[in-house]
Formats: sequence, C-alpha cells, structure tokens
Amino acid sequence: MTTTDEKAARDGGAGRPPARPPGWGRALRRYGPVAAVVALVAGAVVVFGGGGGDGDGGDGEGTADAGIPSTEELIRSGPMTPQRAELEGIDLDEIDWGPTCDTERMQLALPMRLVPPCVERFEGDNGGATAQGVTEDEVKIVYYSTDPALDPLGAATIGEIGADVDPETAQQTVDAYVDLYNRYFETYGRRVVVERFVGSGASDDTEAARADALAIAEMEPFAVIGGPAQAAHVFGPAIASQGIVCGPGCSGAAPEEVIEEHAPYMWTAGPTPDQAAALAAEMVAKLAGPGPAELAGDPALREQDRVYGLLHYDTPEGDHRPVFEALRDALAEQGIELATDVEYNLDIARSQENARTIVTRLREAGVTTVIFYGDPLTPGAVTQEATAQGWFPEWILGPNVLADTTIFARGYDGQQWRNGFGMALNTARAEREAMDAFRVYEWAYGEPPPNNTVRVIEPPVRTIFAGIHMAGPELTPETFRDGLLRMPPMGGGPTVAQVSRGDHGVWPEFDWGGADDMALLWWDPEATGEDEVGNEGVGMYRYANGGQRYTLGNLPTSLEEAGLFDVESSVTVYDELPEDDQVPDYPPPDL
Repeated sequence: MTTTDEKAARDGGAGRPPARPPGWGRALRRYGPVAAVVALVAGAVVVFGGGGGDGDGGDGEGTADAGIPSTEELIRSGPMTPQRAELEGIDLDEIDWGPTCDTERMQLALPMRLVPPCVERFEGDNGGATAQGVTEDEVKIVYYSTDPALDPLGAATIGEIGADVDPETAQQTVDAYVDLYNRYFETYGRRVVVERFVGSGASDDTEAARADALAIAEMEPFAVIGGPAQAAHVFGPAIASQGIVCGPGCSGAAPEEVIEEHAPYMWTAGPTPDQAAALAAEMVAKLAGPGPAELAGDPALREQDRVYGLLHYDTPEGDHRPVFEALRDALAEQGIELATDVEYNLDIARSQENARTIVTRLREAGVTTVIFYGDPLTPGAVTQEATAQGWFPEWILGPNVLADTTIFARGYDGQQWRNGFGMALNTARAEREAMDAFRVYEWAYGEPPPNNTVRVIEPPVRTIFAGIHMAGPELTPETFRDGLLRMPPMGGGPTVAQVSRGDHGVWPEFDWGGADDMALLWWDPEATGEDEVGNEGVGMYRYANGGQRYTLGNLPTSLEEAGLFDVESSVTVYDELPEDDQVPDYPPPDL
C-alpha cells in the first residue's frame, strides 16, 4: 500500500409531524456543540445514500409502523432501474438509460464511487407542482450558511485550523455542483435551483435558529441543506415541522425516535447515535475487554486489570443523557462495566479548569482505561492535564464528532493520545485531489474548487439529487424518502464508507442513518503530512489494516487481527486510491 508517511513506529507506550416543545428539541444535541466547526471542517463522514450493489436488500419486511413498503416493493414501485429490471425479468439493453449512464457499471458516469444507479430516461408529464417547492420546471432548495461576522468565535476557531469560512466561496461551490448534477442526474424535466440563506445569528443562537426556520419556511422550499451547527436541535425540528425536507447538515445527528417522529422530513449523515454506540461497544469488547491495561503509557498501570471510565458530553439541562445511557447499556451487553462515568459540558473559556476536575475524578476512581465520547475540542485540554498530573492511562476513542480527524487531534497531547486506539467514522484519507468531491469538481471545471471544505459542502447536495433521481417524476417528501430507501448499500472501501438507508440487513433494526461502518485508528505523534484541509504538520492518525472498514458484528477479535499498531499495514494518507475505490476516467462535460 502507498502512504505519504511510513516513518514512525509506536514505541510501546502510550403527513406533517407536529411541532415539538423546546425541551423535546434539545434532545437532538447528540455529539456536543462545536460551533460551526462540524459544518465546515473538511473530512466529515459521507452523507450520500448510495446505489449499485445487489437489488434485493435485507429481509424485505419493511417497517410497517412507519408505513414504509418492503425494499422489493420500493424497487418495483419506483423508476426503472437495473434492480427493478432484474426483478421484472427485463433485458437491460431494451431500456434507454440516457446519455449520462455508464451502461457497464449501470451507474451515472461521474468519476465517483457513491453515485446512484441509472434510471430510465424520462419523457412525458412530471405532474407539475407535486409538493411545496416543486413546479413543473424547478425544485427549490435552500442552502443555509452562517455569517462569520455574526459568529466570530466559531469563525475564528475554524479559521485558525485552516478551513475556509467564507460564505461567498461556499455558495459558489454549491452552485457549481448544482450546475453539474443538473446535467447528470435524472430530475424528470425539472431543474434544481438553490437559494442562499445566511443565518441571522451565531451558530449557537437558538432564538435566531427558530426565527431563521420561520423565515426559510416563507421561502417555501422543498428542502434545506446546512444549518446552524450548535442550534441544530432547534433548527432541524422547526424546519421539518413546516413540512420541509431537512437534509443532511440541517438537523445534526438526530436519534432514531426523533427521525421517526418527523418522517419523512428529517435526514441525518452518519450512523445514528444508537448505531454508533453499538459499534463502539463491540469494538471495546473485542479489542480490549477484561485483562491488563497493556496499552497504558504508565508501566504500573499496564500491570493492573482494566478499570473503565466513560468521559461523555452532556448539556447543563441533561439533554444528552439518553445517548450516554444507550452507550452504557451497549457496553454492559458486551460485558464491559464502568467503574465511573464523568459528564462534562463544553465550555471553551473554562476548558482547562474543567479538565483538572475530569482527570482528578477519573484518577480517584482508579480508572486505567478512558472511553471518550464527545466533541473534538475537549480531548486537547483533558490529555494535556493528564500529562501535567503524570497520569498515562489507556484512551479509547468512542462515538465522536471529528475527534477522529488529524486537524483536531494535533491539538491533543501526543504522548497521551498514542496510548490507545479508537473508532473512525471518517474513512481513511487519500490525497485531497483524489477524494470524490475534489476530483469531480476538478474533472468538471478544470480547476480546484474555490472553498477547501468541499468534502462537507458537496455530499448533502448529492444526497438531494440522489433522492430526486430515485423518487420518480411525482416528487414529494414521501417519494424522496422512498428514493433514498430503495438504493441498496454501496461503498465500504478504505476511503469510501458503506452507505445505505432502510431495510438492507446491515443493522438489526430499520436504518434511519447514513454511513454503516467504521475503521480503526491510533495516533502516531511522529508521523508527518497534511491534515484534512492541507496543513503540513507533525502527528497523524494511522488507519489500521489500510483503513479496512467494519460493520456491526464483523469487527476483528484481537489487536493483531485488527492490525492496530502495525505500522507496515497501516496508512496515514493514500497517495493513490486503493484498487477497490478507483473509478473510471470519463470525459468531462462541456460546461
């Protein structure tokens, strides 16, 4: 395998849903407020609900309580696709798939892994104004962005780590992808148009978020992408309660019961919090479990049997407790008992003071092994304080938002963070120019995108187009839902997450999430290379077994099988895509 760095080995250390009361909406805060960082930093998990693969899905039973047909019924009732043709015994060569179909792959001829299957070329009556924001000629989407002038703390935090916070270049980038995808996706005689909305407050201003949702509702769009990251718990339900599709980035990582209550209006990006908790619990049980804390940085702790402590985020009102309970229960089901759990609230101004309290409580409980669940900023202060106190336990990175990215982890104490491993909801990285969002932009336009956070900007746009493409001519929130659910799982390579929604046999319950899988990683404080937005530096995550990804029930059963701490089989950044993730080189469009 090829990487940008293979130099440093580990040294042995270390209908419309009803409106919700405000308290209900607060439960949407699943991964902690991290200002606008979550929305803007490149490298977030992919949010596209894919196509391709086999066509029969999982057990085919659907989810009767939600009124959703089985996977087979969805395929048969939708537009003609290769999967439907196979079910109905129709020869693929008899169907006009249109000029943007790669008839060998039976997917759209875009140089990307996560693109939907071809659909039969549409001619005829599309039904006209089938839903709010839909006419015979257009589908109106609103793209929400935060004004840096109104969110100076968030903008400064992001700008310091090299991410582009300019809403003008972000909008230019969105517009360019929309122009491209209008040419390639089947939109049934309509053109997707995107109107910009700049938030009226900071990303944590809940009153502004409510006001913005009402203002957007007056624009009468079909869907919204993006939103105020820290106030997503208010903004998302407010959008969905107006009968508007709340696309990826609009609602944050919502729990399954909230998505179901707002169905078919609310869509999330990665796995749901419950799914992430199940993956994390299986990882801890199989790769750590009972026995000596052999990965601790302190030799004395390595001789002790593991004593687990969970460090987890919550709000002052306790809104995040259901997530903690889900993770605690999932760990218990795997035989992992917690000696203590330490709750924290994210307060940047008091981070070092809070870190002293956190570390003291964990040490007093005799913890040898810390499981972290939360935001990307807190580990910096906590690991630095642990070193100041001379305490070097094991660290296990559990469900998280962007703590699995090098751009944030370079702010953690490297001698602490190397003493353990964790789950990567993000995929292994390749050179930026090789990743889907960058590659397709340069392929289409012959130059780099104007904003360096395209790996966050582009996937929600593609999700909207994919749902429309697979919905058929009568576009409504319900048919948009069906379009996303009828696409079978795809992806799953080292640099491309497996993504699916619906009933495909990937999860034991109906899948309202996006990405299905995870990789394993550990921190190498001596490795050098670029972070997710192109900053050169020292310290990088290494992805075990070349970034191999695992679904629930399929994680390795030992550190050796997982490839953890084996530098030779690990990767920091691929300098060329692995074979499974490569795509054809199509001729670019004439734009």
